Amino acid sequence: MRAVLLSSLTRSHVVVRDDVRVPQAREALDRVDAEYVVVVTSDGNPLAVLGRPELAGLGTTTDTLTTVAHRLPPLVVIGGDPDELDLDELFDLAELVVREGLRFVLVERDGQPSGVVPRNAISEALPLDLLDTGVRAGNPNVPALRYVCRKCAPPSFQLPRVPGENGRPPNCRRVFFHGSMEPDA
Repeated sequence: MRAVLLSSLTRSHVVVRDDVRVPQAREALDRVDAEYVVVVTSDGNPLAVLGRPELAGLGTTTDTLTTVAHRLPPLVVIGGDPDELDLDELFDLAELVVREGLRFVLVERDGQPSGVVPRNAISEALPLDLLDTGVRAGNPNVPALRYVCRKCAPPSFQLPRVPGENGRPPNCRRVFFHGSMEPDA
């Protein structure tokens, strides 16, 4: 199996701030005919990714996205550089998607949302039913490049794809005050 270009898996999105009301988020999605809404804080940190089913699941509320944040799906952020995902990275991403029951992953480049990868795109690149979630793969002597913030509810995940400065784990992208994320074991 060959490496996969991350950009070939991404789908269209529109970015909205978390102080936007749910109906306005739906309107933004329709206005640009995007498949996903990426919700960011006033600082530009990603809070969630929502598809049409997730927006519909919020019902007729006119609350802001901040108010309904506890009802939003878990956030997974993967670094977009380099564009080429090797087989180990694709497997790691697929295993996380299956284990957590995720529907999509946010791709970031230079700290900005650059696309959304839906579960079915990952499944096309690597059939998810072939994964044995009872077995952990990888080299235990290599530091983790997958991190989780368990202070977030629901938890948020990050796959930076390159080690942090001085080998430090990344900070939570969702809530700055949560600080460093922990390796996802």
